[in-house]
Amino acid sequence: MTAHGRSGGWSAWVGLALFVVVVAALTIGVGPAGLTRGGLAQVLEFRLPRLVLGIMAGGVLATAGAGLQGLLRNPLADPFTLGVASGAALGVSLVLVSGHGSSLLLPVGGFAGALAATFLVYLLARVRGRVTMTGLVLAGVIANFFFASLMMLIMILGRRTLGEAVYLTMGHLGVVVTHRSVWLLAGAGAAALAGCGWLLTQSRALDVMSLSEETARSLGVNTGRLTRQVFVVLSLAVGVVVSFTGAISFVGLVVPHLVRMLFGPMHRRVLPGSFLLGAGVLLVSDLVARNVVPGGLPLSVVTALVGVPFFVYLLRKRL
Repeated sequence: MTAHGRSGGWSAWVGLALFVVVVAALTIGVGPAGLTRGGLAQVLEFRLPRLVLGIMAGGVLATAGAGLQGLLRNPLADPFTLGVASGAALGVSLVLVSGHGSSLLLPVGGFAGALAATFLVYLLARVRGRVTMTGLVLAGVIANFFFASLMMLIMILGRRTLGEAVYLTMGHLGVVVTHRSVWLLAGAGAAALAGCGWLLTQSRALDVMSLSEETARSLGVNTGRLTRQVFVVLSLAVGVVVSFTGAISFVGLVVPHLVRMLFGPMHRRVLPGSFLLGAGVLLVSDLVARNVVPGGLPLSVVTALVGVPFFVYLLRKRL
């Protein structure tokens, strides 16, 4: 890799943007049934919301993964492996069984669940004032199993369908957007994007945090406040995404590492690069998920096929 490429040359950015544009066009034009004569109505009602959700979800999850990896100095950190997405799904399930499945309470439930999961995992992993990579991964695995099991129990006791539980656990983009919910989606999406924008303003602080907490303190970074702020903001962004798409695995783990190979470690490049590549990767995963088998697959089935081997590679490399 050349120094120019590592610094994020224009060719790399243009190529990344073109990748997203091409995949977006395929998302609109390709499907099991193709486009009918009423194609415009079909696009507006089904495929355009799917495209918007895919861009928002993939971008937010990848950006959150990049931010968490820098903040915690842990290459295995992402919203799924740390249990944040599962916590958000648990919060959403509580709202669903309470009978408020189409209200503003859905993203609120997702945010509350994600925030609680984030702080719980961090506290479990913190031993004698230090958070180790192994401790964080183990705490995340424990939280994932616990939240997923509790969410499934709540959905079954609340007489929701098994299909709803599966898609909430493993992710999908097939949300039916009504005239009422389109404003909820727009507002929630704006909040999630604002969270990613705020994270970008903290790029320099994340750069020094990724070196060491002591270095960050010596350079004037209030590490405790930054950690709390990042946890809250990313919990909001991830919770909003999960309230519409369910928990999607490994996008936030794999994408930031690929972006660092292209643009280097500086977060002012890694964060926007992760958003773009994450959006494209999730749209590709959705294309595969809804065209491989009749009726489609949960998104995490596709993302895990790539994410699990990559996770094992990182784990063996670091331990």
